[in-house]
Amino acid sequence: MKDFEFFLPTKVLFGKDVLKNIPRELSRLGKRCLWVFGKASIHKTGLYDKVKSLLQKAGIEWVELGGIKSNPLLSGVKKGIEIARKNQVEFILATGGGSVIDTAKAISAGYFYDGDVWDFYEKKAYPKKTLPIATVLTIAGTGSELNNISVIVHDEKKIKFSLRAHNLFPRVSFLQPELTFTVGPDYTAYGAFDAFSHVFEVFISREYSKDCITTDFMISLMKNIIKTSQKLVKDLKNYDLRANMMWCSSLALCGLTKTGIGAYKFLIHAIEHTISGAYDIPHGLGLGILTLGWMKQNKENPRLAEFFEKVFDLDVKKRGIEEGIKEFENWLNSLRFTKNFKDLGIPKQDLDKLAENAFYILKVWKAEKDISLEQLKALLYQCYEG
Repeated sequence: MKDFEFFLPTKVLFGKDVLKNIPRELSRLGKRCLWVFGKASIHKTGLYDKVKSLLQKAGIEWVELGGIKSNPLLSGVKKGIEIARKNQVEFILATGGGSVIDTAKAISAGYFYDGDVWDFYEKKAYPKKTLPIATVLTIAGTGSELNNISVIVHDEKKIKFSLRAHNLFPRVSFLQPELTFTVGPDYTAYGAFDAFSHVFEVFISREYSKDCITTDFMISLMKNIIKTSQKLVKDLKNYDLRANMMWCSSLALCGLTKTGIGAYKFLIHAIEHTISGAYDIPHGLGLGILTLGWMKQNKENPRLAEFFEKVFDLDVKKRGIEEGIKEFENWLNSLRFTKNFKDLGIPKQDLDKLAENAFYILKVWKAEKDISLEQLKALLYQCYEG
């Protein structure tokens, strides 16, 4: 194994009725918070009233930033920073999925910064001081509740960039699986694929090629996500399935899958950020389309054969790589995924520009040597009709 550093300071409270611990845990962070959440679902499910009563019980004052959408916008972040500063909050509580938590992290990073918070996303600056963050997770997928990553869309530029900083780990995350019962089969599936993709991309691009505990862990995670997701989309209120998917999602991007494997690339994620940033499609869905396209373009990649052999238990030498791709596509079918950009209404004439934008993101991520602009264009055209 390669040498590595591993840091995970987040306290996790996982299980039934863990929200009851909110007063105890949040009181340690301060007495005034910015409460960030999504749209109407928090009110429909009664979660708003539940958390409100717990904040009151703890004697915590709060101001609200609601209405955070999927593929969260920079404008929402700036609004949140303004509200947080005006009210001199001491910490941020994020109640929702990855978009809400990513917004909270961006506000945390920008709170003490005199410049434009977008500087952090373009790697022009690094957040030296941040506000503490607590999370209540309501949808599994991004793993943002257990990592230090934030992904935000620039409203005007229509680009989606990520920020990673050591001081953006949540201090405490409440993972109560039954809070995800109301997530429909579509977004349950998109979240599952997002979690899968976090592991798959590391697995296929890792520098260290030998088997080790980390590769075994990745294989187990991917198998578990595939198996669980197929059952879960048909049984949305199954606590055990929800719990399993929630924890898989958290583990998929908390840093464990990167220990000892050396360098890696998130190539497909970088490309997808361009698509969902421009057209506001579900991130997990975009990843599914691009991953299938990438497989069809990279049939000779030995890591792809290794993936099918170890995750799908496929004898590639006997049955061929095409059979592996078919098995993977069958999984997408079971999740009812759209498998091309055409069906999502993305104009074909936009593909060249999207490729150029994606290549720019790869340059920012220092990954432009992994794929040429022409190869990138070919991938997007491959994904246009599937």
